[in-house]
This record gives sequence, C-alpha cells and structure tokens, in this order.
Amino acid sequence: MTSDAELQGQLVAIFGTEAEERVQAMNRHLLALETDLSGAELDEQLAGLFREAHSLKGAAGAVGMPQVEAIAHRLESVFEGVRNGTLALQAAAFDVLYAGVDAIGALVPAADEGRPAPVDADAVMATLERLASTPAGTPEPADTPEPHPPVPGPPVGEASPSADEVPAAVHSPPSPDPAPSPPDPVSAPPASPVGAEETVRVTVAKLDTLMNQVSELVVARIAADQQLAELRRLQEDLGQWELAWRGARPGRAPDAAVLVRFVEAGSARLGGVRRQVDLLVRGGQAEGRRLGQAVDELREEVRRARMLPVSTVLDGLPRLHRDITRELGKEAGLEVRGGDVEVDRAVLEQLRAPLTHLLRNALDHGLETAETRARAGKPRRGLVTVAAAQREGVLQVEVTDDGAGIDPARVRAKALERGLLTAEAADQADDREVLDLVFRSGFSTAAEVTGLSGRGVGLDVVRDHVERLGGIITLDTASGRGTSFRLELPLTVSTTLCLLVGAAGRPFGLPVTSVVRIERTRAEDIGWVGGNQVVPVDGRPLPLVPAATLLGLQPQASSGASTVVVVGSAERRTALAVESLLGVQEVVIKPLPWPFARVGGTAGAATLASGDVVMILNAADLTRPGYAGEPGRAAGPAPAPTEAAPADQATVLVVDDSAVTRTLEKSILEAAGYQVRVAADGAAALDLLGREPCDLVVTDIEMPRLDGFSLTERVRADERLRDLPVVLVTSLDSEDDRRRGVEVGADAYIVKGAFDQDRLLETIRRLI
Repeated sequence: MTSDAELQGQLVAIFGTEAEERVQAMNRHLLALETDLSGAELDEQLAGLFREAHSLKGAAGAVGMPQVEAIAHRLESVFEGVRNGTLALQAAAFDVLYAGVDAIGALVPAADEGRPAPVDADAVMATLERLASTPAGTPEPADTPEPHPPVPGPPVGEASPSADEVPAAVHSPPSPDPAPSPPDPVSAPPASPVGAEETVRVTVAKLDTLMNQVSELVVARIAADQQLAELRRLQEDLGQWELAWRGARPGRAPDAAVLVRFVEAGSARLGGVRRQVDLLVRGGQAEGRRLGQAVDELREEVRRARMLPVSTVLDGLPRLHRDITRELGKEAGLEVRGGDVEVDRAVLEQLRAPLTHLLRNALDHGLETAETRARAGKPRRGLVTVAAAQREGVLQVEVTDDGAGIDPARVRAKALERGLLTAEAADQADDREVLDLVFRSGFSTAAEVTGLSGRGVGLDVVRDHVERLGGIITLDTASGRGTSFRLELPLTVSTTLCLLVGAAGRPFGLPVTSVVRIERTRAEDIGWVGGNQVVPVDGRPLPLVPAATLLGLQPQASSGASTVVVVGSAERRTALAVESLLGVQEVVIKPLPWPFARVGGTAGAATLASGDVVMILNAADLTRPGYAGEPGRAAGPAPAPTEAAPADQATVLVVDDSAVTRTLEKSILEAAGYQVRVAADGAAALDLLGREPCDLVVTDIEMPRLDGFSLTERVRADERLRDLPVVLVTSLDSEDDRRRGVEVGADAYIVKGAFDQDRLLETIRRLI
C-alpha cells in the first residue's frame, strides 16, 4: 500500500508537470490578449485564462502549496473582473499579470526541490490585488514601474542558462543608438538537485503496446526454458553414454563382444543425439528471430514513448520574444512553424538553450532599430522566423532574421584586435572561415556590455549543445538581408549507428552520420602543404592525420596503402588514417563520467555486442581547426481512509481537468475500497459513461470542452443515466453557483476549500 509520503511525492511530481503546462497556456492566452482581441475571440481567451488559474488554484491547494494557490486565486479574480467588465486591462496590467504567472512558474519547482522561494510572493499578490481593485476606465499611470519577471526558461526541474550566457554574434551595421542597459533579469532557477526524478507523460495506448511487447518476451523466455530442459536431458543422455563407454573401453571389458555391442548401441544413440541437436538448433534459430523481433519492436515503442513534439520548446519562444523586444524597444514579429515534429525528449532538453540564445541574438544583434530599417528602405517591423522540420531522419531547425546580416570584415577586424588571427592568417582566410569565429568563446564585437550582449558568451554555448548531441550548426548571412542559423540534430539519441575502426591496435567508433566517405589511399597519393600531410578528395586537399595521433596514442607501423575515413561536421572535413575497418554496429552511447566528460575528441563510450567497451569519437572536435588531440582536453500527506466501501466495490467516476485533483480523489476512493474511473473533462466523462457503467460521478465544475454543470444536465437528460448520483466538488462557493448546482440536478455540492475525505466518503456512501 502506498504510504502518505509516497502519495504526496507522486502528487507533487504530477503537479509540477501540470503547472508547467498551465503556465505555458496562460502565457499563450496573455500574448493573444495583447493583440487587442474583441468579441468571441476575447471571451475565449479570457475563459481559457480563468480556467487555467482556477485549476492551478485547486491543484496547488491539494498538494499544499499555499503561495501558488494564493497567486492563482488573485489571477483568477483579475480575469473574472475583466470577464464581467468591471476591470479593463491596460499595458501596465499585462506586466503585472505576466509577473504573477512567472512567479507561479518559479515557486513550483522551488517548493518541489525544497528551495527558498525565488520571488517575493507577498509583493506579487499585493500588486495583483491592487490591479483587481482598479475600476474599469481608470487612466494608466504615466510612469508605472515595470516588473521584471524571470525570463521564461526550461520546464520544471531543468536548469536554464544564466543571464550572462547571452548571444554575442556580430551583425552589421551596428545600431546607431544602442538601447540603454536594462535591469538584469531575475536569474533562472538552479539546476535540479542530483537524483531529482524526471518524468514524461505516456498515453495508456502506448503503455498497452509496451505491455504486449513484454508479453512476447515472456513467451520467448518460456521457450528458452523449454530448450534448457531439452539440453539438460541431452546432457543426462551423454552422461549415461560416457558411463557405458567407461565400462566397455578396451582394457576393462572381458572380451571384444562387449565393445562391439557398445559401438552398435552407440551408433543408434548418436543418431538420436544428432536429431535432438538439430531440433534444438532450429528451435534456437526460430526463437532467436522471434526474440530479436520482439526486442526491436519493444525498443521502437520505448523510443516512441520518449518522443515529444518540438512545440514543447517552441511554445515558450513567443513570451521570450515579447520580453526582449520590450527591453530593447524594437519592433519585431515572430513566426514559429513545425511544432508538431516529434523528437526524443533528450534532444529537446538540449535544444532549449540554443534556441533561447539564437532568438536573443536575432533580436539584439540581427534586427536593426525601426529608424535604421526605415532609412534602408525596409519595413520598420523586423521578423524572426523559427522553423522546425524533419528531413531524412534528421531534425532541422532554422532561426532566421531579416536584419542587417553579419559583416565578415568587422569579424576579421575584431579577430585581429583580439589576437585570434595573425595578419597573414586574416588575409588568407575566406569569409566562411572568418564567420566561424563567431562561435568562439569570448568573441564579441558589441560596443558595450549590457544585460543581453557584449560578454562573448552565447553562440559558443549553442554550438556546444548541438555538438554534444552529435549535430551540426551552419551559418548563412547576406549583407542587408539577414542571417540564418541552421541546426541539424538526430531525432533520437537512444541508439546510434557507428562505424568501428581500429587505431593504435584498439577499436573506436565513429557515428555513421559524421562519415562522409571511405577510401583506400596509396603512399604516392599523399602530399604536403605547409608541413602537413594532405590527401586529395574530390579535387580538394584535406588534412590527413592518423586517428591514433589525434587521440594522443602511438600509431602502429604500416606500409603500402592505408584506409582513410573522411569525417565531416558542418562545412569542415578531415581525413583520418585508420588501421582497419571492423564493421558497423548500432550502439547506445553513454556520456563519460567526471573527470573524463570533456576529454577532447570523444563523444562518449558504448558497449559492443561482444561485451567490449569502445570510445565513440566526436567528429566536431576532430575537424575543428587547430585541434591537436591532446589527452585531457580537454504539503501535508494525503489522509488515510476511515471506512471501507461495500464489498461489491461500487464504481465511481472522477471528472476533473487537474491531474493532481484526479490522482488525490482516486487515491482516497480506492483506499476506501471503490473502483475508480477517471476523465479529464465532461466530454470525456460522457463518452466513458456511454461505454462503462458507473454507480456515481464526482465532478469538478470549471473544465474545458464541457463543464460540470453541463455534464450534470446531460446526465439528467439521458434516460439511461438520469438516476445516476452526481457530486459536484469545486472551489466555486458562491450562492449563485450552489443554486445552479441544484437547478441542474446535482445530488451534492462540496466546496474544495472545506474539503475533507470523511465528508466526501460519507456523501458517496449515502448516495450509492
């Protein structure tokens, strides 16, 4: 039986995920409201905001987060006032509402991790109360202090880059009137403590599919047990045969006749053994194929269960765009496409920080001020586009702006000033090589350090995240027309197909996606340029380096032709001389533990089918200019039940759009002996009632699609369901709401604020 502490932990974990989703939904509704909606569209957004705040309030109360509950209640009051026409939202009011939503987003993970509150909840509540009490038509103060909420970051439990880690690419021409340095935003929450559990939602259908695959494995295990039993019988037969031979072999038998009889009997026995072995081999092969298919299907289903839409990350960008454009005073639109592409959760976690940096970079450096754009004959309002797509098994994400573009001459000049290039190297380097410098740590041409730029941290973070996933990032820019960053990432990192090569007498792995081609090279094909070996590939000389040398190992002596593997990352290519090709194998790459996590040239380690552990090489490191390959680069618990339910186990349907509330009520009822079904809203409840009989319904009121009042009306209007008891459990406690509950035919009305399990269980026992 689940303990109170375990149940509380489960509820808090569920609430963390639910709060993240509801905060994102409230941000979307607020962004829509800022576009001056009217009529039905305005009513729809307000209803959505009220519903999200209402559900957050109820769920926060259930898990014992009073500050979150209080802020959600005040947000609910503001939205109710706007909906009733007693309150009008002006520009400053949106800043207050965003601050309240962000406060919830910061308080939930802090409470979950046992950290102090990162925001002043009392101040946020006081500001919301003042807003709620402001009558409609009150003029907006001239100098309303603007709150500075936390910039939207990663989901609950995930660390985000600090405010200092901001993009620092260089675009031209620079803004003639740089915006003053804004106040530094509140720091993002620290990373989750070690051991914090991460969760992902999985549909029941996917779990059913996984269970079916597990059933196939159970069948395979039974077959393996049967084959093992056959092998043991064969082992016993061979043991008896060995004993007979000991008695019949020359030197022990009294005469040759015994030996002859043994040979004759042995011939027949040998035929039987051969038939048994043949059957076992055929059965083993069949079961091996069956087991392999079951494992492959199970692995594929688990991979699909880990897949999430890219919108999980993209949905946070509009709010970030809104905050940055307000800080910079720029006019810019944002277009987001491709949110339905599904990607492995691990990839999404690494994608959030790069997209945040690239969006900031585009808004701060890429887009000019409205006046500068107007002088250049461009629309005053700039545009940033973030587009995701799946092409040939790869996730492609492009962040494009229609700004001034990056000037290679300015990058070259800054590199000379910083000593990153010599005068000779600067003259010889082409524009693409020069532009690659913007990814260098600490490189920036910003004229001043502000809260958004000038520290030289940003694009190097982007490339680090991308290459950590085995992806590549490319840059395309045109003067006066804008800049585009393209990220190419694997859709999943669960398994990787690797080419196994030999170097210094040891096996190593290269992800197949980084292998451009494989060639045999003769000694006479190798040339020298600037004291370095090169080999011609497609008419272009590529640096040729023994793989062992790059890894800081001693290469084995070789003569004659050698095998060359050309690896690539973005536009860079390097020819690796390897000692042998060992085949291709699908492996699971695991990161190296500290202090080996940043050993140069490596992406991790993997265990081969043979059991050998091999290092997996990182093409992005091996192709980087100047890479030398030196080693070492480097609330209170849920209440207990009071009385058991009747022995026949009546079935109760719990209807609530809050996963926390559903889980809490389900736990209470199951502990009391009831069978429980759950539904996320009234429409889902009606569908379930049409398929499965239930003895009683416990429902919330404020829900999407179909609310609790409407659900009760539908139940009473249905001949089959009209006598079904309905209990309304809600935080709406006004007399009008209670009267409406009676009018629609509810059998009981329980207010969540005065909720206790004894009252709920007693009500259910009375009605069933």
